[in-house]
Amino acid sequence: MVMDERRWPMSEKNEEFARLVATHRHALLRYATRRLDDHATAEDLVAETFVVAWRRFETLPRREEELFWLYGIGGRVLSNIVRGRQRSMRLESRLAFERESDDLDARYDEQDIESLMVALGALSADERELIQLVYWERLSYREMGIVLGCSEKAAGIRLSRARSRLRGLMNDGQTGTNVVPMWREETN
Repeated sequence: MVMDERRWPMSEKNEEFARLVATHRHALLRYATRRLDDHATAEDLVAETFVVAWRRFETLPRREEELFWLYGIGGRVLSNIVRGRQRSMRLESRLAFERESDDLDARYDEQDIESLMVALGALSADERELIQLVYWERLSYREMGIVLGCSEKAAGIRLSRARSRLRGLMNDGQTGTNVVPMWREETN
């Protein structure tokens, strides 16, 4: 249910915004840290996300969808930051993946990880984001749909295409390794 800004007395809006920040700041910081190579820029992404959320507060969704709404805003802020930066996406992906390396199965060795990073670097930014939302943020199709502003089914179709493209890049000989199914791939 979307609330009209005129229904928010300033004191209630301030309290509700403070709750929103307190509830979701750490999740957004993790989201940003996985995608950026320095903590200061990740903090900037979180701050800018909340600035935009304050401006768009009248579109605040139900509480169970707030984080996904913030991920959507954060994703757009991230795109602006990335466009403004001179660093390559490959370096950002590698650093983010290394932060997550504790979650990897023993079946992935250093060569597999390097091959995956090369293949991820060859994906479009949108395809890469889909893969990251599912495997790094561990979002469901429904949650991805909220982030992307589309239906659950459309999110699943987009992810399926991104997975196929990633598989193709890894299996076509460019990276020198074959893909092993990733976490949750068989269950979605």
